[in-house]
Amino acid sequence: MVQFPIEIPPFLARHQHPRIETNVNSVLQRPIAHAVPAGQPQSVAQIAERLFGAYTLEGGRVRLAGCMLEDRLIVRLSGCRDAEALELLVDAEGRDLDPALGQSLGVGSATPIEKCPPAAAAQWNRFLGGGLALVQQRLPPEQDFELQAMTAVWCKFAEGKLRFSFGEASADLPFADWAQTLEAPPWVCPLTGREGFHLAATDDGRITLADQIARCEETGRRTLAQDLVRCEITGKRVLAELAKICPVTGQRVLGRVLVACALCGQQVSPAAIKKERCGACRALRGVGKSDPRMARLLDEHPELDRWQWWRMAETAEVYVLVGSGWVRQILAVADKHTLELKLLATGNRFLPAWDFSQPEQHEHVLRE
Repeated sequence: MVQFPIEIPPFLARHQHPRIETNVNSVLQRPIAHAVPAGQPQSVAQIAERLFGAYTLEGGRVRLAGCMLEDRLIVRLSGCRDAEALELLVDAEGRDLDPALGQSLGVGSATPIEKCPPAAAAQWNRFLGGGLALVQQRLPPEQDFELQAMTAVWCKFAEGKLRFSFGEASADLPFADWAQTLEAPPWVCPLTGREGFHLAATDDGRITLADQIARCEETGRRTLAQDLVRCEITGKRVLAELAKICPVTGQRVLGRVLVACALCGQQVSPAAIKKERCGACRALRGVGKSDPRMARLLDEHPELDRWQWWRMAETAEVYVLVGSGWVRQILAVADKHTLELKLLATGNRFLPAWDFSQPEQHEHVLRE
């Protein structure tokens, strides 16, 4: 046992009950018993062994990226009050310790040690300034209390972080708990919000839970399941970047299965095509020049105003217009937002063929 020079706290000198003062004084002058919980981890290697086994890593590894074991003081105060046994547990700051936690840490059955850890003196002095004051506050003046023993129990507290590595990618997981009760914390994926102990990495190096990874059925790439979408034509789950929204049907469709409408040229779902034309081009309806959409277009392209009769349809992306004269007609496809002409063609009202012009010819076609 180790004896510290003890200075009796001022509150004891002012205590109204000489018996309590004498009793506590007597206990403080004795050698203080030091102990440690039986079986608590004593080294970083033991901490690593306890934590690592909880994780399953597909193609990766886990290691400690920093770990500190600190001895923290818990004082067990044993005595009796009015012939009734009384035990209090306090920390170095004089704060109450939950008895259930004390039991789980093994404070009540700690194993004696010959000497205290190096930090014992500083923590013990803090206890004298706080823990004993707590004892005084617990004792009503009219009651008798006999302090029989104090034991300094040194419980190790572990704090650090685990590092999961998959090739060049790595991620850290912090932990902090009493070494005696420390359990491996679950990995909480910042990408999905899910937690668990079975980790893997996507092909582009994002670390997540293994059950959150799926394979793109078009490219074979392993990626987050949430990054995949289902093609409504093929049924395949593919990377979102490979799929497009059909401007006519609104379906999400794998880009390579889109087909071009023979009239407006838009890439659309095969479900939107009939007789080589999309649903919009098959639904052209007469429209007057006073229609707000037509007004915008004629304001942007005044050359179109010379055509007498107009039919219009629209998709999520474009306006499709066919303007007619007595014999000739014009086809114009304009972006709905910018009104830029994306396609321009001329033809004969009585013939099915269209003469499509190149972008650099659009201005000439509008004026001829």
